[in-house]
Amino acid sequence: MAQKTIRLDPEPGILIESLRDIGYSFNSALADIIDNSITAQAKNISIVALPIRESFRVSIVDDGFGLSHDDLLRAMRLGSSNPRWKREESDLGRFGLGLKTASFSQCRKLTVASKQEGRIAAFTWDLDAVEDKNSWSIIERTDVQNIYGLDFLGSSGTLVLWENVDRLTGSNGSGKVDYERVISESQDYLSLVFHRFIAGEPGVDKVDICMNGLHLKALDPFNTKNKATQTSPEEVVCPGVKLRSFTLPHISTYEDKYEYERYGLPGGYLKNQGVYLYRAKRLIIFGTWFGLAKKTALTQLTRVKIDIDADQDEIWKIDVKKVSAQMPEIVRKRVRTLIRTIGAPSRKVYRQRGARLTSPNAYPVWNRIQNDTGITYGINTAHPLVVAFRNSLDPSFQGQFDSLVAFIGAMLPTEALFYDLSNNAESVHTEIMQSEQFKDNVCSFFAVLKQFKDDDTAINVMKSIEPYKSHWEEALSALGIEEK
Repeated sequence: MAQKTIRLDPEPGILIESLRDIGYSFNSALADIIDNSITAQAKNISIVALPIRESFRVSIVDDGFGLSHDDLLRAMRLGSSNPRWKREESDLGRFGLGLKTASFSQCRKLTVASKQEGRIAAFTWDLDAVEDKNSWSIIERTDVQNIYGLDFLGSSGTLVLWENVDRLTGSNGSGKVDYERVISESQDYLSLVFHRFIAGEPGVDKVDICMNGLHLKALDPFNTKNKATQTSPEEVVCPGVKLRSFTLPHISTYEDKYEYERYGLPGGYLKNQGVYLYRAKRLIIFGTWFGLAKKTALTQLTRVKIDIDADQDEIWKIDVKKVSAQMPEIVRKRVRTLIRTIGAPSRKVYRQRGARLTSPNAYPVWNRIQNDTGITYGINTAHPLVVAFRNSLDPSFQGQFDSLVAFIGAMLPTEALFYDLSNNAESVHTEIMQSEQFKDNVCSFFAVLKQFKDDDTAINVMKSIEPYKSHWEEALSALGIEEK
């Protein structure tokens, strides 16, 4: 009996809404659009992202070679290219989905207009219309003069326009978004992800990316222009994969704190240590050891650059968003071996030098202040960890933090403490930190100390104060070092 084949097409209205939740952030969606511009050999890319009344509108214009009417129509199709096709070395795309899924993840109306040989073609995906008609229907624009941003196109190039950007403003269009923060974070993200193109490094065509009038400056995560950066020779791990390791400079080599923090990247050095994976010179993933090692305070200045060719996508399992990958076993073995070498500081043998501190009570969490009116106890707001955490907060929350610290300090139960200490002092204990909390605290405090002390001095300071003094072996383990 012959088998019966039944055609089962997906429901357009349901599927297109599901595609919106594929996992793009605003920044990664922008980066995916820029990939197309670079592939189109654009030299200038201009992004304008502005709140319009209670909505948000984003336009990305490039001066690449543009697309003809038929080519643009094909590009607007979901799955417009086969990921298994052989791609050009400089091609930053893969699935033929990025333009659409990145845009759908942020807006409900996508318009793409392209000019080639003086002719303009334009099409619009309107998600509301797709749902209403439950059909994969695209709108061919004959009213190109009404398309916002079209005037910025030169003799050739492409405009990508996002309208009804609801993922930032919310479905009700409330517009309660800190647009300045969104734009600032996007500028930093793009400066990092495309830093090799912005800098025009050898072998890469220079690209100028401008966002809201600001021409982005390349943010090199390896700070290679600093003479104090330690760089290993580049090696070929396997065909299509190159590797090089870097040790970033200590804070003492920087002229100002801002420069040091800039190269720490958002989240700081401790968070951003690890592998920086580039596909066709474009940064895909950064700040991860791919499960091969733990992030420790002593390796916070270590970063490893891995370059892979565009034909490595399937081997590395690069996803549609180009923000995740899986390291193949042959590379994992090499990186695991390399970590033992480049991570030597994390396994170095610490020999106590008996450094003397200016005070045995360095960095107290509580201050004891005695004056004519009596003795007052309060939280030490100058403690490095307190200062570091406060500085990491948005300025609008710092006042609330100060109030909370003052409230906690004012609520010290002095009468209960006096009673308990007077009657049964041996039974009074402080709350014990959980193991993971203690490890996080050790790494954070060490990272703060390293900003103005060398490794050995920072370790000596920690060994002399609580809670590290009483749990020294656990503290050393958290830092990844041994003591003799």
